[in-house]
Amino acid sequence: MKRRRYALLLVALLMLAVQVRAQQGAGSDGTNGITFFKGTFSEALVKAKQENKLLFVDFYAVWCVPCKKMAKTVFTQEEVGKYFNEHFISLQLDAEKGENVEIAKNYKVAAYPTVAFISPDGKALSVNTGAMDKDELMEAAKIAAGESVSFEELYNKYKADNNDLDVQQQLLLKAPSFLQAQEGMEADKWVTRLQKLYKNYVAAKAPLKLINENDYRIILMLEGDEDKEHKQYMIDLINDHLDDWTKTVGKAPAYYIVEANDIFAEDMAKDGNVKYKDYVEKVKNQYAKAYEVVGLTGITPYEKSKLYFDALFNLYKNKDVNGYVKAMETYFGKMENNLRSADYGKAAQNLYMAAGKSLKAKDHEVAIKWAEKALAQEDAVMDRVNYMVMIGDSYRELKNYAKSREYYNQAFAETLRLENMEMPQAMLQGAIKQKLSTLELLEK
Repeated sequence: MKRRRYALLLVALLMLAVQVRAQQGAGSDGTNGITFFKGTFSEALVKAKQENKLLFVDFYAVWCVPCKKMAKTVFTQEEVGKYFNEHFISLQLDAEKGENVEIAKNYKVAAYPTVAFISPDGKALSVNTGAMDKDELMEAAKIAAGESVSFEELYNKYKADNNDLDVQQQLLLKAPSFLQAQEGMEADKWVTRLQKLYKNYVAAKAPLKLINENDYRIILMLEGDEDKEHKQYMIDLINDHLDDWTKTVGKAPAYYIVEANDIFAEDMAKDGNVKYKDYVEKVKNQYAKAYEVVGLTGITPYEKSKLYFDALFNLYKNKDVNGYVKAMETYFGKMENNLRSADYGKAAQNLYMAAGKSLKAKDHEVAIKWAEKALAQEDAVMDRVNYMVMIGDSYRELKNYAKSREYYNQAFAETLRLENMEMPQAMLQGAIKQKLSTLELLEK
């Protein structure tokens, strides 16, 4: 049976994926940093052609928070400003405003920050998604300007000698920004090539020669979730030498193991596959040292995992709502100070997704209680909207239309706080209006 997903929740999750990476629109006009051109994209291209320079475009959204650091601490540096002002016409574009929306689409801007190096004829030379430090930005700029080895040049070196691991490392580090600039079948072709190269590279260096910051970056960028067998191989590879990884990179590899193992367990439990238990057992055995980074009090990582994933399996496999509610109440009690608002919200959402219309009145009352607890502790607008809508949905099923309307209206009012996020705001408001319209029909 297909899991029911509420349209509004899906919209919000998609928006959150974009929100995770955002960038402020303010640039530097000072003499020490990058001097940004004040004009349109077309005018900047004309100026770039006139001055025989490339175009550097910083695609941003005015609602960004996580990536303000790049604009404040990277673009303003003297070394960066000197190089960029000499070699590029630099432009900042609000990617969600007017004609810029279409321009951003043309360069496949899907998250922020995204910076692109573009030739005067409009062709993308490289498109880089994600925050970059000074050295990373300077390297990307020098490649675009022809002063550093380009991806294509490295690939030719690799073809000439496919045993040179240093060349392969440089190639894989540059792969994401190169892929971002590719389109259609050409992009698909390069993805296939680079995935094969990546796996061969890992196999050639494993296990000990991979333990460095650059190779950890490559793993994070290129491992993906599609090939679960290879991801499991990578998790075990890191885990087998976790002490060495921790000394070199810090705690990040341990968190990588924990997150991946939890995802595997959750996917299996939701699919009703009893093999989820294998991943739960790894928490106290194979991956015990990695799970120490979780830092729980009053409950062990294994106890937490067993309680949660057993409850999840029972709900999705057996549709045992009563058993799930009882198990989750036990889970909440044992977790105590370790609980976050998202734990209550996720518990309520799983009720909707696994049981949907089969939920009884008492189940909706439980879902309301959990969602209200999540709401009381949550400050993030997107999550608050989600919880309000979930509560409204439950009151609607309880035929308490007045309460349902109250929460839908609260959710709509909450979206007004997204005044600088026009696209997410419009999508959420549209979904809420549709729910209010449905409510009007039910009330007649």
